[in-house]
Amino acid sequence: MECATEDFAAVLRKVSFVVNGYVSFKVPRWEAFDPMSPALELPPAADMMTFLDSLFVVAVTSGLRQMFPDVAIPPTTLFDSPTIEKLTQAIIDRGPFPLRSVSPPADQQNPQSHPAAASAAFTQLTMFTRPAPVDCARVYSETDFADRFVRNRDGMECVLLPAATAQIGCDATGLARENEQPMHVVRLDSFLVDVEPVSVGAFVRFLNLARPGPTELSDWCLLPPTDKRHGFVPLQAAANGGWEAKMGVPLSWPMILVSWYGANAYGLWAHGRDWANYKSEGFLPTEAQWEYAARGSEFRDFPWGSGAEPGQLNVSWDEMPAPERVQELPLEPVNKLLGLSPFGLRGMAGNIWQWCRDTYDPDFYRSKQAGEAWNSAEGPYRSERGGSWVGDSSLARSSSRRGRVPEAKGRCLGFRCAAPLEVLDERSLCPEGA
Repeated sequence: MECATEDFAAVLRKVSFVVNGYVSFKVPRWEAFDPMSPALELPPAADMMTFLDSLFVVAVTSGLRQMFPDVAIPPTTLFDSPTIEKLTQAIIDRGPFPLRSVSPPADQQNPQSHPAAASAAFTQLTMFTRPAPVDCARVYSETDFADRFVRNRDGMECVLLPAATAQIGCDATGLARENEQPMHVVRLDSFLVDVEPVSVGAFVRFLNLARPGPTELSDWCLLPPTDKRHGFVPLQAAANGGWEAKMGVPLSWPMILVSWYGANAYGLWAHGRDWANYKSEGFLPTEAQWEYAARGSEFRDFPWGSGAEPGQLNVSWDEMPAPERVQELPLEPVNKLLGLSPFGLRGMAGNIWQWCRDTYDPDFYRSKQAGEAWNSAEGPYRSERGGSWVGDSSLARSSSRRGRVPEAKGRCLGFRCAAPLEVLDERSLCPEGA
């Protein structure tokens, strides 16, 4: 009965040893380990979400379960308790209880990946596809469908969603986490949203045209060699001085390991704006826009209704070996017909988490401002939605939400863009390569 007999300091030492062991290459042996050492990557009060992506969260959770075998530690614990101090207290508060079975729920006991799904045409521009349209002076071009447009800078197909009064959040007992409650109504104006997440190929093209400097690249999408995830960055320096996707990484995969800043920079550039304002502006969907785009104006657990099957979304259906390089990640192309919303949007459940515009506040839905279009308050975290290949299907529910610092980069974290209706009448303010 681990936590029943140990004090806070002893439990904190064990928690810190596990967490820092996954973050750093240079962790002392247990006998010499000091959780208060200034040499550690993560001191007790530091925000772990700055360093950990979802795959690390899974690994750390597994390590904690081995360290505290009599304590039930669900995967959401690290997100609810994002510092070593808070995680220590959470473990003490939770146990000792019998550890829940690690077998997947009955509806998830399928060791196979989802059946092969059909794909839509991949229209995003890469360095290996057709050149950008001639009419790049306009941000968007019309198509044969009244609600479909093409963004000229990157070839992204976008859907115009109608204005609506949408139900946001979830009140379902036993289903909704506290940060999803209560369900409330938000009035949304009509807006444009990308039909799928931004791809590796499109982001590489953006870098080659925008030509950001080392500071911006570090802010957006690169990791230092000392970061254990360094080998999972999907792009690399090319012989011509530009950037390219790594060998074996499909151009149609979603861009991952991209920060909120990198997502903002891309959105600004794609809409003909100055990407230098990436720390304060952008074209990301708000949480309410994202949830409405995922399931429509009425409550649904998933975009298609209730329940989830392997053929509908890409999530972790069973235990899987940890990928050792980027080419082994179980990602699906952005144009795969998975995670389909009522509006025909792809990837609105599973595959990758997606950055949102809002400041993340777990208690925002309980505030007086909950009915507003988005949370514009100052705060240290930004919101993300959608679930991913790392977690189970419960995290891919349309109302599931969480947040990380804007500098965070994850192997299952990407983005899509959104824009107000007014941009349909706008012309690009920057030349193509700016």
